[in-house]
Amino acid sequence: MNFSPLLLAAMVVLLSPCIEARPFTNAEGKTLEAEIVRASDTEVTLRMVNQRTATVKISSLSEIDQAYVRKWVISQIPSLRVTPNMVRKTTKESRKSFFSTSTKYYRQSYELEVDFQNNDTSKSLETTSLKYMLIGQSVNDPEKHRVLSVQTEDMEVARGGKHTVIFDKEQNTYSETSSYGSYKCIGFVLYGVRKKDDREVYRFASTPELEEALYSIIQLSERDIADKNFQPTGERGRGFRRENWKPEDLPEILDPRRRETAPEDPKRPSPPIIIK
Repeated sequence: MNFSPLLLAAMVVLLSPCIEARPFTNAEGKTLEAEIVRASDTEVTLRMVNQRTATVKISSLSEIDQAYVRKWVISQIPSLRVTPNMVRKTTKESRKSFFSTSTKYYRQSYELEVDFQNNDTSKSLETTSLKYMLIGQSVNDPEKHRVLSVQTEDMEVARGGKHTVIFDKEQNTYSETSSYGSYKCIGFVLYGVRKKDDREVYRFASTPELEEALYSIIQLSERDIADKNFQPTGERGRGFRRENWKPEDLPEILDPRRRETAPEDPKRPSPPIIIK
């Protein structure tokens, strides 16, 4: 059975998810149908009817559309006061390792709590997913970065209420003299989206470098390695599954004694003695 191009186009429209689209016009007079996914003070991300997204400068839109974007930001998410409370600690120690008889290690520990205060007494914050990412930089190649850890917590905040998100303690061990691919933690990012429609609720980066690349960073996964612009290189950092080891175990994991031949299992039966 053959379908005309017009009928196929109509079918695509009917089968596409329904979105709250409206026309947006830029300074050149070009118009497209789209809905807002997220917006900052300077940029807005639009999702078109074909489900593709595009990020444009708010200043590039018509005055009417600029006003609509500002109104959308106010109406979609309640007014929140968000306070990340980070406790950092770095300790230095020297132990034998797989690669050296004396290697100095630095152990970084991070404990993070994020306080949310909803200043809007008429609107609650619906279920939101808050992502927390620790970012490391290679001690051998400053242009290489690695996602050291990723945690995600769901949360809600009642009208005029408070909520605190407490993340698990994270640790990172690195050595400035190691050629194994050691990464020093340089900061963290937080990114919250409302689950029902993926609308941005909150974003934060602990350094200007991470702030500039935040939207690239949140696309990465744990142990991904990225270049200086935080674009994935296709590599993944070496390591073990999170649930099977802890960073404080690293010196023992790399202990040279692990190269020794394991003792025989005493329960293993001895081979039979054959007399000729």
